[in-house]
Amino acid sequence: MTWRRLCRSVGVALACGPATAMRPAGLAAQAKPPAAADTAFLTARSGGRVQAGSLVQPDTVEVGDPITFVVTVAVPEGARVEWPSIADSAATVAMREPVRITDQGMVNGQRRERAVYTLSAWDVGALPIDMPDVVVRIDTAVVRVPLTNARVFVRSVLPGDSTQHIPKPARELFPRVVPWWQQWWPALLVLAALGALWWSRRRRRRAPAVSVARDTLDPFTRARHEFERLERLGLADAGEAGRYVALALDVLRLYLAERLPSAALSLTSGELVAAIGDDERVPRDRLRSLLTDVDGIKFAARLVSPARARELAGTARVIVDEIEAVEQARQAAAEAARRAALEAAARERRDSEDAARRASTGPRGPKAGAGV
Repeated sequence: MTWRRLCRSVGVALACGPATAMRPAGLAAQAKPPAAADTAFLTARSGGRVQAGSLVQPDTVEVGDPITFVVTVAVPEGARVEWPSIADSAATVAMREPVRITDQGMVNGQRRERAVYTLSAWDVGALPIDMPDVVVRIDTAVVRVPLTNARVFVRSVLPGDSTQHIPKPARELFPRVVPWWQQWWPALLVLAALGALWWSRRRRRRAPAVSVARDTLDPFTRARHEFERLERLGLADAGEAGRYVALALDVLRLYLAERLPSAALSLTSGELVAAIGDDERVPRDRLRSLLTDVDGIKFAARLVSPARARELAGTARVIVDEIEAVEQARQAAAEAARRAALEAAARERRDSEDAARRASTGPRGPKAGAGV
């Protein structure tokens, strides 16, 4: 029995033709199917011949009907055939069940294998089956048998629409639930804007009251408050040691300007020391040393460590405390002198009043002309 008669007996359409030359060893040889048939002949490296044919039954089906796709290959003895499958279950043409492979034994020196695929089509029109290539391995050679020419025609079971009516789009399976914040976000945005406006106006109204309250503090209380606020900022530990020292000196300069009318803020360090003169309230040598160190940090960009910065700020605070102590003692002495003067004046006034009263209540002499 010839090969063509055998193919016709098994129901596989084959086309006979001359074999194509095998590629060099180690490379895969791929068949190029003719345009008019689903058969490929390849020559293996061992000199054998690989033959293949495919058949689709039936060739016209409806959506979801089973389709039988039969593929038969004839390979040399010892060759191994790897049958593909369609892994995507959502493909247009998908597999209904696993492939069934049958070994038909040796015929004319070649071993034949048949694979039966049961498929289903889920679209209408002429559809390609899109089955991957069959891989035949002969020793180290690889032969690929393409199955891309297999097609099936799927006809529609719907009646023709003579009215040309376009149906409405499909409704959602579940109604879309919109969260409440998406519905009311404009109102929430307006409320947030109004709240921010009210808070800013309230803060602006309270700002003058706070400034007035700070202005009513005495110079020493204000200086102490500023030193504590500067310490809470932690500038020395944050890498701003020079700025920390400069701000501490500004607090000292502001205190001096309020305590000493001659120590204006516009004076330089040298002019400030000269303006203070011999004022006994100010430790002049310590102040001059502090001003020199801070000027080097402020204007000469001299580096200062956090520990040294805290020491200089502490010196500024100690100077303020010493000046305030001397000022308080001076004020206390002045108040004591004033009270002593007031008491002396009051005592002198009482003494004069007592003397006048005693003089008015003393014994009176005889009247003029009495006893004549």
